[in-house]
Amino acid sequence: MSEVVAESDRRSRELTVNQHDQTLAELTATNQELARVLSELSDARIEISDVQQRLGELEQQARRDITQALDVRATNEAAEFVLEHMPKAPVFWNPQDTLRYGLSQVEIEGLALEFGVASGATLRIIVEQLKDAEHEVFGFDVFSGLPQTWRTGFPAGEFAQEKLPKVRGAELVPGLFEDTLSGFLEKHPGPVSFVHLDADLYSSTKSVLDRLEHRLVAGTVIVFDEFFNFPGWQEHEYRAWTEFVDRTGIGFEYLSYTANHEQVVVRITAPVSR
Repeated sequence: MSEVVAESDRRSRELTVNQHDQTLAELTATNQELARVLSELSDARIEISDVQQRLGELEQQARRDITQALDVRATNEAAEFVLEHMPKAPVFWNPQDTLRYGLSQVEIEGLALEFGVASGATLRIIVEQLKDAEHEVFGFDVFSGLPQTWRTGFPAGEFAQEKLPKVRGAELVPGLFEDTLSGFLEKHPGPVSFVHLDADLYSSTKSVLDRLEHRLVAGTVIVFDEFFNFPGWQEHEYRAWTEFVDRTGIGFEYLSYTANHEQVVVRITAPVSR
């Protein structure tokens, strides 16, 4: 009888221990889950705080950020220009794609000129795109940066290069455009088939257009790199171009543009008429 009682006690103790262990395991799992939930709640509080801060910043921008207001205004003005002058033109979302499209539209032989080389990135694209055609490629730049302040964030000296870039397949012409272009044209006769005008400034763009006046022929493609879509765009490359058109009577058509940047592609349809 005593053995039966002892066995019963042993089993009872085992059952109690097992129940205790199971309860501890369940409590441990519950505590772990609770800790996970608390951690997620803490992270959520941080995220909510960040979102609230960002919303406050955006609200502040919407009400008081002059820079943003100027950007929005410039974009609206550029959109009006597109609707009026090239509503059906192909549109690109990367400046280099716009440049490549302009190069793909070159159908005549002649000089390919870039004004504003800087590091040589776009000049390399020009060389690559025109490598199978009859084009001599030249890059013009002072290489000491902008000769004068252009717009907010782009002071005189911006884009200065420590040394001239190496661009295989192109010849560099260092110096101010007004000092180098006339002499260059005397030594290089014939039409200009392609122009990449990355001159930024009104004065620099005007200097180039005035000197190229009689080299621009039907079929010449011009890619303006900073034509519109920034505060004050009407006073720089755009102004130089429209004044040139009014003065010379040159025929042209707008071919394309970059939707979220500043590039516009133009093709000459008739040479200077006056």
